[in-house]
Amino acid sequence: IRPQLPREKIEGCHICTYVMPGEPQVILGKDKAFTYDFVFDMDSQQDAIYSTCTEKLIEGCFEGYNATVFAYGQTGSGKTYTMGTGFDVNISEEELGIIPRAVHHLFKGIEERHQAAQEQGRPVPEFKINAQFLELYNEEVLDLFDSTRDMKQKSHIKIHEDATGGIYTVGVTTRTVSSEAEMMQCLKLGALSRTTASTQMNVQSSRSHAIFTIHLCQVRVCASDNQKSENDNKVANENGEMDEYETLTAKFHFVDLAGSERLKRTGATGDRAKEGISINCGLLALGNVISALGDRSKRSSHVPYRDSKLTRLLQDSLGGNSQTVMIACISPSDRDFMETLNTLKYANRARNIKNKVMVNQDKASQQISALRTEIARLQMELMEYKTGKRMVGEDGIESFSDMFHENSMLHTENSNLRVRVKAMQETIDAQRGRLTQLLSDQANQALARAGEGGTEEIGNMIQSYIKEIEDLR
Repeated sequence: IRPQLPREKIEGCHICTYVMPGEPQVILGKDKAFTYDFVFDMDSQQDAIYSTCTEKLIEGCFEGYNATVFAYGQTGSGKTYTMGTGFDVNISEEELGIIPRAVHHLFKGIEERHQAAQEQGRPVPEFKINAQFLELYNEEVLDLFDSTRDMKQKSHIKIHEDATGGIYTVGVTTRTVSSEAEMMQCLKLGALSRTTASTQMNVQSSRSHAIFTIHLCQVRVCASDNQKSENDNKVANENGEMDEYETLTAKFHFVDLAGSERLKRTGATGDRAKEGISINCGLLALGNVISALGDRSKRSSHVPYRDSKLTRLLQDSLGGNSQTVMIACISPSDRDFMETLNTLKYANRARNIKNKVMVNQDKASQQISALRTEIARLQMELMEYKTGKRMVGEDGIESFSDMFHENSMLHTENSNLRVRVKAMQETIDAQRGRLTQLLSDQANQALARAGEGGTEEIGNMIQSYIKEIEDLR
């Protein structure tokens, strides 16, 4: 929930949202309550949003999982600010959005992995990072890195699907990036080419959906080699150490959607109105896809990814192989009540979608790891034959040897006896306690009698105790 704007305060708008303290629940108006995974109230800071929602996703990218973050909401509800594609000149460190923070995190992670590998004397993992920046304007896919593009010509970008169902684009400029500063420069250049315009609701309203994609490709030594015992690696060591490498790829989409809007409220006419209509078409298609995926009763039916280029580009992220976070941005003012309610409903439906996430490993690496598990299984079996646990009968049927069966029976018996010994020990302890108690009672009685007359008894008692102590010794 963004804070109220000065203009809304001047015009006397009331706040119509209430967040339950300590609960991820928003109450809109008097009685409309919605629960989400996280809720950030008006006073929350950008870093809290980043560390809660998206930090885990960047870590996942290093393990080969795809991720998507997209901001959704009405126009002027703070999507571009949250994503960090606005680029004001005098923006402070605290106000940086998700993308700049994620870029910083990504390069810091690469640096840490390089250092760790050097310290442990392992081969350093190789990273290759590419960036793409697309915008969807009036249902045209435009390339924001392409400075020579002509707005009047149709774009030549095609969207395709590969054999595994992943989506890729053809005809998009891909920039290879090697440092944080370079990545931020790319982002800035792209963001400045974005189509923005002024409407009555927002001075700098995004008039297009922007998708900034980072492709991360890493080649690293398979981890399982280093964790095995020395014996397993003997063969490899004698023939010279052979390291096995695996290639992991991941793509991270950052999507800054244009705001859903009512033409009446934005006061848009002409081109602005046309843009607004096209924006709403894309968002409607997105809504339909989210409904189709999130509604259990419609689960089996067709998901309309092809209704819009936006949903087609995000097909992986919605109901595909990606960890996806949707950030719904809302305004707290009562004049935006209907739009806010729609956004909250939209986000509520999106919560029902469950994605199946897989590691993006290249085929060779997958095969290697499959073979490795097979080898381990066979070694285990061989070991069992050698120790006589398994044997093959004359008729060729495998069975476990009698010795193995006997052994397991003895094991069971042994553990039963252990339990009995423990029980006996407890009984002995209890009896010993009781005996001590009785003896001390007896002694007390003797003392009481001695008090009435004669020290002879006390003498006898002490003598008998000393004798008992000596015997025990």
